[in-house]
Amino acid sequence: MKRLWILAGVVILLGGIVYVLQKNKKDPNTNIDRAESNFRIENPLTIGRIILTNKSGARSDLKRVGDRWTINDQYKARQSTVDVLLIGIQRQNLDHIPNRAANEDILRTMATSGIHVEIFDLAGKPLLSYYVGGVTQDEYGTFFLKEGSSQPYCLTLPGFDGSLRPRYALEPLDWRDVRFWMEDNEKIDSIIVDYPQQHAAAFIINKKGIGYDVEPLYSTTPIKKGQTTNLVKSYMTNLSGLACEDYLNDIPTKDSILQMQPFMEMKIIYPDKQSRIRFYPVGAPSDSEFSAPYSHYYIAYEGRDFMLAQYEVIKPAFRSYEYFYSK
Repeated sequence: MKRLWILAGVVILLGGIVYVLQKNKKDPNTNIDRAESNFRIENPLTIGRIILTNKSGARSDLKRVGDRWTINDQYKARQSTVDVLLIGIQRQNLDHIPNRAANEDILRTMATSGIHVEIFDLAGKPLLSYYVGGVTQDEYGTFFLKEGSSQPYCLTLPGFDGSLRPRYALEPLDWRDVRFWMEDNEKIDSIIVDYPQQHAAAFIINKKGIGYDVEPLYSTTPIKKGQTTNLVKSYMTNLSGLACEDYLNDIPTKDSILQMQPFMEMKIIYPDKQSRIRFYPVGAPSDSEFSAPYSHYYIAYEGRDFMLAQYEVIKPAFRSYEYFYSK
């Protein structure tokens, strides 16, 4: 019985050795160590920076700053989009190693449309550097190439029907958070909200100690009395959540739109500077009694961006003087 136990132990040991050797042996078709085909980072919380550079030279530099991400050191990044990328990096898995016959075409495509990916840890130390190339014919697999290597690998995302490339292929603008408010609400002295065609709705918010007063912008509007601080704070919170549908900084009609009279203009005043945001209705007004007159607005954030937004998303910005005294 003792000899049988010893024999069983030897068999198990030999089996383990064979498994390790088989797992790490080189593929006779590629002469590449399979252990080098790992493009995953198991814990995305260890990632502090991701740089994506495409062949046109467009560079998306994503950095973790506290509990959020920034893009190109200028804007907040859209967290949901960053999360999609991080999930890919965490779970992308080797599907197969292309044979030598296929490598030439894969590398040719990689040279013309490959996306260079550089990943760093929280201290700035490099973790991975690779290229993301084209996709397989069925569009489920994506070809990856480690920097300095000549052997591509085909990766998939388990449980996902589609390629990994779109997660990496976004332009810098596409990484930006659609919430566009860039003001420091705590430091604002005044907010002037003007409706050029509805003077009775226009108002001024003034900071008074730890509270706020709301006054009519035009002298023709009767002055109201009451406590407005809580409603002003709620209004400013809503402003922080305003989101656009798209950034249209290069739209050809931008200059002509800016010559029009805005529906609403907002000036944000600080002790040493000010900001201005203007809202322009898009298209002809609706004649339906069950919908808003305009479904979309152009938004000109002076010195920053020109955007398109849905009325239903930005309507909390369109408050009137009456609003702050009606509750």
